[in-house]
Amino acid sequence: MRQAMKVIAPLLGAALAMTACGSSSSTASSTATTAAAGSSTGGSSASGGSDSASSNYGLKLNADGTPDLKGVTLHLGISGGNPVPGDTTNYVLAQMLKKWGATVTYTIGGGPSMQLAVVSGQLDAADGQFSSSLDAGLQIIAPAMTHVDDVLVSSKYTSVSQLKGATVATSSNLDPGNYLGGVLSKAQGWGANGLKMTFTGADSSTVDQLISGHLTTAFVAAEDLVTLKAHGTFNVLQTAAQISPDYADSFNAALPSWVKTHQSDVLAIDLGWWAAARIFDTNTAAWDSYAEQYTNNAATPAAVTLQRQALEQFNPWPNTPADASKILSDQVIQTNYAANLAAGQMKGAGLNRSASSMADLGPWQQSAKIAAQYPSIY
Repeated sequence: MRQAMKVIAPLLGAALAMTACGSSSSTASSTATTAAAGSSTGGSSASGGSDSASSNYGLKLNADGTPDLKGVTLHLGISGGNPVPGDTTNYVLAQMLKKWGATVTYTIGGGPSMQLAVVSGQLDAADGQFSSSLDAGLQIIAPAMTHVDDVLVSSKYTSVSQLKGATVATSSNLDPGNYLGGVLSKAQGWGANGLKMTFTGADSSTVDQLISGHLTTAFVAAEDLVTLKAHGTFNVLQTAAQISPDYADSFNAALPSWVKTHQSDVLAIDLGWWAAARIFDTNTAAWDSYAEQYTNNAATPAAVTLQRQALEQFNPWPNTPADASKILSDQVIQTNYAANLAAGQMKGAGLNRSASSMADLGPWQQSAKIAAQYPSIY
């Protein structure tokens, strides 16, 4: 998911949001039924677990390791704007929750509208930009994509070592590419101004200028590689994950009050994420099918395959549950907070958030243990 830089339409109009798989958009209360009557109401800070983790926060697991979600209702959202194959993760997550017995409504909206829907009680949790979630007073509960899906490409250069003093484009000073350019320059020992960053106004403009030759080097979304490589030779110099491993694309978040009283549901969402990640890594046909459903067939099967292959080069998903702390941890939260703060993307409540209030990682850490125990599922 590229972080959207656009004006947001009025919240929750009927034309704004849609629900995947043909079901209607939910306006129900955010109160969701827990997976077990004895579900724990104890939360955990960003740095620790809770005593209930040993019993999976009350979440019942079947003999095969899948959660028993009969009776659970979840209202989920994604700030995907126009659905594209690269944002299929949360859609697959929702399908996994349904497969395990939950009733799930899944709403797609633009920008921070989904975070505001969580605040208003229309959604339980939503994926979106880090700053939007924190500004809305939400708490991070799960990843979305593990990294910003940006790649540094060039038609002129073949290695990062050649870039000192070069002009590198991205869409705006708030785009992830601008942050990544600074990190890369410092890592190379060139200082903050070792790269000359320039801004095109839009990702599509960056791609057009690369194709026309007005630009030689830029940060683009991974799926843009499909278009670029159809129009010339563009070398991938580095990915966002290589430049800044802790800099994430987006996160799933919910109100702290809901997180505290629905720990078993949070754990189920986390397990759904692991299952979605495994599908991307091991079952390309299934992932392509889900991507076609998510985009409502706006992308052709051939285009979906090409975009998925572009993402594979980026290696966006973990190889094993042992990577859990690299995907979501105190350090990941702090890195993204610092990056968003430096970019001026935090505008409201996010400016005054304590470290412990930004995320509840207890269920996430437990989900990694369950995923490691049942590798054929997660």
